[in-house]
This record gives sequence, C-alpha cells and structure tokens, in this order.
Amino acid sequence: MVILAGRGSLARTVESLSLQSYRRWNAVVLASAGAEMDPAASDPRVRFVNRFDTAASINRVVEESEADFVLFVRPGDTLDKRCLMLLTREAHREPLLDLAYWDDAPCGAPRNRRFRPGWSPDTLLSANYIGNAFAIRRGRFLAAGGLRDGSDDAFLWDLLLRAALQPKNVTRLPLLLSHHEGSWEQVSDAGLRVVSEECLRRGWAATVDRTRSSARVHWEGAMPFASIIIPTRHNRAFLARVFDGLRRTRYDAFELIVIDNGPRTAENEAWYAAQEADVSVVWWTQPFNYSAVNNLGARHAQGDVLVFLNDDIEVVDPEWLRELVGWATADGVGAAGMQLIDTAGRIQHGGVVVGLGGFAGHLFQGMRPGADSPLGSTTWYRNVLAVTAACLAVRRTVFEEVGGFDERFILCGNDVALGLALHVRGLRNICSPLNGLRHLESATRGSDIPIEDFYASYWVYQPWLRGGDPYFSPALALDSGVPRARNELDVPALEMTSTIIGKSFGVFRSEGDLAMAGSFATRYNVSSRDVAAVHELHARSRDPNPPSTINWFIPGVDSPFYGGINTVFRIADHLSRLHGVHNRFVFSERAPSGLIRAGAAAGFPHLVESEAVAADSAFLIDTVPPADIAIATLWTTAYDVARYAGARRKFYLIQDFEPRFYPAGTVYALAEESYRLGLYGLCNTQHLADLYSDVYGGKAFAFTPAVDSSVFHAHRRREANPDEPVTIFVYARPGHWRNCWELAHPALVEVKRRLGDRVRVVAAGSWAIPEDSGPFPCVHQLGLLDYRATGELYRECDIGLALTVSEHPSYLPLELLACGVPVVAFDNPAGHWLLENEVNSLLTLRTVDGLADAMERLVINPPLRRRLAAAGLKRISERHSDWESALGGIYKYLTAPDSVDEASESPHTAALRA
Repeated sequence: MVILAGRGSLARTVESLSLQSYRRWNAVVLASAGAEMDPAASDPRVRFVNRFDTAASINRVVEESEADFVLFVRPGDTLDKRCLMLLTREAHREPLLDLAYWDDAPCGAPRNRRFRPGWSPDTLLSANYIGNAFAIRRGRFLAAGGLRDGSDDAFLWDLLLRAALQPKNVTRLPLLLSHHEGSWEQVSDAGLRVVSEECLRRGWAATVDRTRSSARVHWEGAMPFASIIIPTRHNRAFLARVFDGLRRTRYDAFELIVIDNGPRTAENEAWYAAQEADVSVVWWTQPFNYSAVNNLGARHAQGDVLVFLNDDIEVVDPEWLRELVGWATADGVGAAGMQLIDTAGRIQHGGVVVGLGGFAGHLFQGMRPGADSPLGSTTWYRNVLAVTAACLAVRRTVFEEVGGFDERFILCGNDVALGLALHVRGLRNICSPLNGLRHLESATRGSDIPIEDFYASYWVYQPWLRGGDPYFSPALALDSGVPRARNELDVPALEMTSTIIGKSFGVFRSEGDLAMAGSFATRYNVSSRDVAAVHELHARSRDPNPPSTINWFIPGVDSPFYGGINTVFRIADHLSRLHGVHNRFVFSERAPSGLIRAGAAAGFPHLVESEAVAADSAFLIDTVPPADIAIATLWTTAYDVARYAGARRKFYLIQDFEPRFYPAGTVYALAEESYRLGLYGLCNTQHLADLYSDVYGGKAFAFTPAVDSSVFHAHRRREANPDEPVTIFVYARPGHWRNCWELAHPALVEVKRRLGDRVRVVAAGSWAIPEDSGPFPCVHQLGLLDYRATGELYRECDIGLALTVSEHPSYLPLELLACGVPVVAFDNPAGHWLLENEVNSLLTLRTVDGLADAMERLVINPPLRRRLAAAGLKRISERHSDWESALGGIYKYLTAPDSVDEASESPHTAALRA
C-alpha cells in the first residue's frame, strides 16, 4: 500500500488501517523531503519515506515491496475494516485477479456513495470512474510500467488505462469500502492527454476534448458507408422531420431505406418521390413486427454499418451519425447507441439496464442531461448490456453473425436480445452521451406491449434477471432509471417479473418434494384397473400408426436450454421438422400457457407453432385435447399419462432413474411405481432402457445423446498458458442431492489448499449459489449463464468436475469433452457408455480424497490433460456430434412400438455399440 502526500489527516487514515480485520499489510507514506511523520499516525506497519511523491518515487516503493496488491490512498482517506479482508478473499478465490475495485463516498457523507458499474473500459475514457477505490496486483502494476511522470493529477487514471486489463482479471465489490477526500473524477488537461494516448493505443483516428467535465472522443478521418433503416406506418409528419434532420447530418456517405407498413398507394409513393431526400422505400404488407421489418431493411442495405432509426426521431446535432458509426466500428464494440432526449429536454434513454421494472428499462430516464447521479455522471460514455433500437448502429458482419433481430419479439425486447447476443460473444455495447437526437417514444407504435414480448423477454433475459446487470449495481433500486440506493422495501427484479408474467420463482431444493409426500400420495394415484387399461389400450393399437399429434406431459419449464426439458423440446422439434408432427405441451406448474410456449420457442424456434395447455390438477387432465400419442417426461407426469384417456398410445421419456432422487420412503415408492404403469419406454441411453425392460418388464427403446455442436466445440479454445493457473469447472447446484455438492466442495477446498494459486475454480449452472464458507473461499461462482456463454466458459477451462451417482446420462461430461476439457468423475458404471478411465477421463472413488487426488494429478500433469482431452474430442466427433442421427429412430418407434424388440436400439445406438 502507498499513502500519497497531502493535507488530510494521516492519523485518521492510519487508524482505519489499524482497524482492518485482515492484519497482513504494510503502508509507505510518501511526502516532501524534510517533512515529519504525524506523531498521531503511529503503527509499526507504517513506514515514513522522505521522498517527493513523484511517479519515480512511487514506482521505487512498489518495486521494493513484497506485497501482492497495491492500494493508493491519500491522507484523510479511510478504509472500511472489511476492505483488505474482502480483497484477500477475492484474490484467493480468483488467482487471475489483477484489479479489484469497490464503492466509495466522500468523508463524512456516506449518503453520497458512488455506486460503481462493472468493468467498463469505454466509460473509463470519460473520467476515472473508479477513482482510487481500487487495488491493483503488483505484477500488473509493474508490467504496465508503473506510474508515469507527466500524467500529473491523472496518474491513477493513466495507470488504469495503460494496464491492459481484461474483464476476467477484474472484479467489482459492490460494497461501500472506503471514504475519500476530494475527487478523482475531474478531467484536467493531463486527463485529456492520457485519454488521447489511450485512443492511439487502441488505433483510433480520434481527437479528445473536454465537455461538461468529461472527456469526449471526436472521430476523425473517413467513415464507412452506412445504411440508415427506418420502419414506419407511413407517418408523414414524423418522416418529414427525420428526413430534414438527415439532410442536415454531416457524414460522408449513407443511404436511406424506409420500410413502410402503411398502404401502398399511388399517393403515398408520389409523396416519397417528392421528398428531397434520396430514399429507397420497401413496402411491408404483413402484420407489423418490429424485428422482421428491420431485418428486411438490413437485407436491402448496402452499407458496412447498419443504423436502425425510429421515424419519431429528430436530429439535434448534425454530428450524431459520425459519433454513432465511429463507436460502432471501434474494435471490440458490438452495438452503439446514443443518449436520447425527450420533447421536454430530459433524458429518455441512456442505455438499457436489464432488471429495471422487472424486465429492462432506460438508464437515467427523466434526468436532466449533464446531471450527476450515484452511478456517475450522465455525461460519461456507458458500457451497457444493450441500447434501444430507436437509434442503434452495428457492423453488418456482426449483425449477421448473431442472426439479426429475433423475430419472436413483435414490438419490444428485440434490441435487448440483440445486445445480449453481442455481449455473450464478448463484444462491448456502448451508449454515447452526445444527446444528438430527440425521441418521442411510442409515437408511432403506441404504448401497448404484446404479452408475448414479455414471455419471450423472460427466457432471453433470465440469466441477468437472476444474476444482475453487470453495468448497474446490485446495491441500486430497480424501480426507476434514476439511480438510487436500494432499501429493504425495494422489490427484487424477479419479483417484479413474476407479477407481470404470472409465474413464481424459487430455488429448487430436494427437501421440497419430501415435504409434499402426503399430497403426492393422493395426487399421483392409480389403481390396478388403470394399469390394466393401459395394457388393453396398447393391445388394441398394435398396428403401425404414424403419429401426427403428440401431447408432451411436462412438469414445467425452468430453463429451456438445459437438462431434461431441453431434450424434450429437442425431440419435439426433431419430430416437427422432419415428420410434420404437431406438439402440445401439457404442463403442471402455475404459469401462463404463452410463457411455456415461448420457452419452447426460445430453445427451438420451430416450436413457435406448438401449443401449451395447463393441467395442474387431476381434474384438468381430462380436459386436455386428444392426440395420437401422450408422452410422460417425469415420474409425476407418468401418473397423469396413465390416467389420460385422450391418446392411442402412451410413452414414458426416461432420462434418469428418478426414484434415486429421494431416500427410501413414500416419494421413492411413488417414483419407482411409475415404471410399472405399462407405458412404452423411450430411454436416454441403452443403460436406462435395459433397466426399464430387465427390472420392470417394460418395453423400451433407446437413443444415445449428442451435443449441440454450435455451442459445444473446441474451436477458438484457449491455449494453455503454463504461467497461468489451471482452471477447474464444477457444476454447482447444491439444492439437488444428485449433484454431490457436499463431496465436490471439500474436494475443491483440499485441492486449493494443496496447490494454492496454481488452481482456480469456477462454478456455474445454477441460480442456487453454493455456500463457500471459511475465511478464504475457493469457488468463483458465475451463477446461471446464458446457454451460448456456457460453451465459451468451457473453452476457458482445463479440467471439468462432473459428478453423478445415479443412472443419469449427464450431458455435462459430453459438453466438456466436446470443448476439449478432460473430465474427473465418479467411477459410476452408468456412465461407462461415455467415460473411460485413463482414456478420456479420470474416474475416482466417491470420496473427498479420491476427487482431490484425481484433480491434483491433472493439474500437475499437463501432458495427461492434453492426452485425455484429445481422446475426448475424438470420442465426441465419432459418436456424439449429431443430434439428428441420435434421434433418427424415434419416429419409427412411436409409429409401431410393438414391432420393435424389447432389447432393440435406435440405429444410432446400435452403430455405437458395434
């Protein structure tokens, strides 16, 4: 730690250090030569150095230090007593950590707390939004060249810009952990110089000046050809105004494309012809869909940059387009938007925050341009998850790579979905504070939002609704775009979401089912007559009968992208696309049918035409429309299918031995009895099919799972760096017994104890954040990830921990192997169809030491990791890379299940066995 010279109370600063709960620290006080130590500032860990506090002096102090992290504080600044302990915990948890920063406030004014967004490299061009409330790893400080003479009062800003920090090496602690004297956010002439130098390092043709106490980047040089796309319902008043603004726009070359959803009449065409603007008009005669019309405009566009603009926009600053395109074409940027003002001159949009109002809202809405806020100034560039499509620029290539706007969104949410897709790809979205456009929101579309857009939004926004928007702060309220501190009465995002869409949210806990054993016993109840009726039904329907309609009985949908429900939707999608089957999802949770249907379409767009029917009671089962086939997908739904009278044949999609979810007792008995109801078995792996036929006498057909190779692959995989820690991935779902978190966590703690910073542990896959107790936690919990981000994470990992003790054909080891990650797993015979010890994995004892020994062996033996990874990739490529082949025999089985031998396999499974 370095304490800089200044006029504040050194004693107060040292006292705050002496009170730290973490005791292993030391500080060096730098002051002008001849200055004397403040006698009130006495602590043996504080050393007083008579040096000018020049950059060279500070650099020498840091070079001579043996500390891992360096903080810069000024006399009078104070640290919360938790600060150094929390910093040390984060460094222990994340050995790649180079920078940690936190919230602070002026001394004596805690209510003026500055809430910091997540790592925002473009916001850092506006001002030093982090101030001195940070700790930087000493090695990173030295690699950056330390502090520089000539940066004057911007020396910390300059350091942060030059440190070449990557998001994975930075963490934000959203806690008030320090108080400071003065401010670091002012932009001096030295600050303008360091931002100019950063623009040069980024290779930008730009100049920098000061505006409203923030640095502003001006894009210079030639600009690419841009296509401006405007959807409209032939609102001439708005179009005339926006055309006038475009004529005044100072930009080298752009084309204007209008997608008109109004009547195509001679009069309307003549009006366009009479305009001075050179405009290409594309007429849209279908029902208005904001995503579809913009995608149509993009297909007609010739520009390298696509600029989407609402017709209710008025140009205020002629430089708006240069500003927008300059940012959109900057390296690493996805979508670029602009702070928009309303007709009253207030901010209407300052970037999108996911979670505001329960879905997504506009940052700073209602504030005056130039105003300050607890999240920082409204004059700063903002890295955000998304920007409004009322004014959005994006490179054509990037837009096409993510598939354009998602046309499942009718009116709203498509721009947020686009921003999230770009964010997942590692691109930064940015909102410029130029205020170059005025926006009369909803002037053309009205204010009514289709409920379908809320449903589609939930499934796309879900990871951020649960985990938070990284560019906002979890300590800020979500009821308004005007930032303010949260209090205990503020409603969480998911609670607001629940009210809007009519679905309650909770964390799964295995104990919940056991507590409901009594109600299960009465709800899931059949007689011997019911079972006999199933056998009689099948005896009457032995002849081949290709199904055209299927009722899928599902418990509900938590996420359509993962686990067993994903396989349900995948099979339904396969049958729909290849065989024209109409799917109906009969669900038993309390949720709107539109939300379930949107969930299916979120994972598999072809299912958008499927139906969803609620049947959360035995009485409602009798109201479900008839179908050729009914398929149960969980033990509870097997009872409903057995009693359902509307199907010719009844099947049971078995993806695990579900009785083993529970200890022996009522729920175990009910789950096991579901295998004796006479349903045809459709089993995920031959092992489960053998179990169903050999133990329970059922007729079974097996398919062998594959991976979604568009997400899980080894392309662009990170090359192992011997100077970096080995990353271990673990699926953290402590609410479910079958994931063995109680074994996994102490094993990981033991590996961390043995190997220290040679290992980092990341966990994902659940919103049930695991307990990571002790003074030094070892697991970096990422929470529920966007499906597309999961593959990216695996490609950054070196070892995967995949634990199961059931008959479950877990997809986790499949996906890890597909991404080039060797697996550590229990030696469970049910998984030997995929995992071979010492070939593509290490299979261990079901003990803490067994797991720890296997992980340690892989950490210290890179050649073994490489050999296992190569074998895993080969196995996936040869046997598990094509879902269409894996599901190829299912339709034939559904058509004539009795013509298939009990021990029969799908063609794909048979080929694998051979």
